[in-house]
Amino acid sequence: MTAAHIFTEQQEIKQVIMKKLIYIMLALFGFIAGCKKDEDPIFDDPDTRLAAALADHQAELLSASNGWKATIYPKGGKGFFYYFKFTADGKVTMLSDFNTTTATTPKESTYRLKALQRPTLIFDTYNYIHLIADPDANVSGGSNATGLTSDFEFAFTGSSGDSLKFEGTFNKNAMVMVKLSSAEEQNILGGGIKKILDESTLAVSGKILYIMLNNKQVPVSMSMTGKSFSIAGQSSSPFSFTLDGLELKTPVTYSGITFNKVYWNASGKYFYLLNGTTEIKIEISPSPLPLDITPALHTVIKTRWTSMRINVADLPDLSADFMTKYNTANASLGTYQNNAGRYIEYINILFNADGTVTFEIRYKNPASPSSYYLADFIYNMTLNTTTGIARFTLAAAPTGNANTIKSYVTALTDYFANNDFKIVYISAAAPAGSTVGGFLSQNDPSSFFYGILLQ
Repeated sequence: MTAAHIFTEQQEIKQVIMKKLIYIMLALFGFIAGCKKDEDPIFDDPDTRLAAALADHQAELLSASNGWKATIYPKGGKGFFYYFKFTADGKVTMLSDFNTTTATTPKESTYRLKALQRPTLIFDTYNYIHLIADPDANVSGGSNATGLTSDFEFAFTGSSGDSLKFEGTFNKNAMVMVKLSSAEEQNILGGGIKKILDESTLAVSGKILYIMLNNKQVPVSMSMTGKSFSIAGQSSSPFSFTLDGLELKTPVTYSGITFNKVYWNASGKYFYLLNGTTEIKIEISPSPLPLDITPALHTVIKTRWTSMRINVADLPDLSADFMTKYNTANASLGTYQNNAGRYIEYINILFNADGTVTFEIRYKNPASPSSYYLADFIYNMTLNTTTGIARFTLAAAPTGNANTIKSYVTALTDYFANNDFKIVYISAAAPAGSTVGGFLSQNDPSSFFYGILLQ
């Protein structure tokens, strides 16, 4: 065999091999193509998934034929009840326990669902849910610019049974919605939330409250305006109203007993707690009950606490006797300088290092709203270090502004000087997070005043 013949045969072998490779590759490509036709993609289109999720959530919102009850506890404090009823055309009707008007006047607005980072429910026109986020403090009851630091856009976070769970997209406030029964909806639409607002506020506002636990009177504080509940000044929670009581944001615990809710007895017009199945009625005391706190308040004035502020607008539990004296002095002050309308803004009690106490009245002239005046009445304090009972006598004749207005505010200054007071920590309605000090008259058990302790 010649070299030429050998080269030709090698070429033929290569051609055979190449043909086989081509056939194999064609078969492989055909197999892959067939797989692509027969199998779904591993990953769905993201837009398709989001559209499906939004459709599912829309169906959930519309599934509550009797509407939803919702609770929100803003970071700025308090708690709020809402009634929502959604329609397929993007409308929502609301009621709320924000005030008696919002509790009885249904208001319609719009909503939409949008795919942000998560499927999100957006209340996009102004309604009752926006009140608590309103940057005007006079509207929200919170702070200027931030309101109560609430939300009106909520991302879906989960569901359980008849409940839907959400998280605010901006302030991260939780919102829970629960389906209503037909009877609950009719009760709400019939003014049920307003009824409990009115009746319970009348029952407890300005009252000193307590419960009996282990044969002991335990102070209870319930602020209907501040929407906070506490036991013995130790365990507290914001609350929202419900048809049958107060829904606590977090359980409160005292003496090893945990309470999850405050119940309302509509026929008896009183609140109660449940220890298992045992009803514990919230009772009314004629005078404040001292809190069992060590060291006692009278031992740490001047050191731990240097003053106490009495702003009657923030302290709804002040005694009727004190408020009579306060209102008399305030009205009289308004007549100064031809009825110029001066008024008391608040009172500070200053615990001075030398043992004296300054009864400081801060008052204003409505003609100069940015200015204020201080009238300092200085008293000697005789304190029984065992009982915590103090007596106050005027240390010197008033000077300056105090001398100017002394004849107008005698109802207050005489009250301070003519009573012996027991100085104690008490449980009474005050802004959330405050420590409250009480001055309990020993001459009249029903007479007392209290304020927020300041360092």
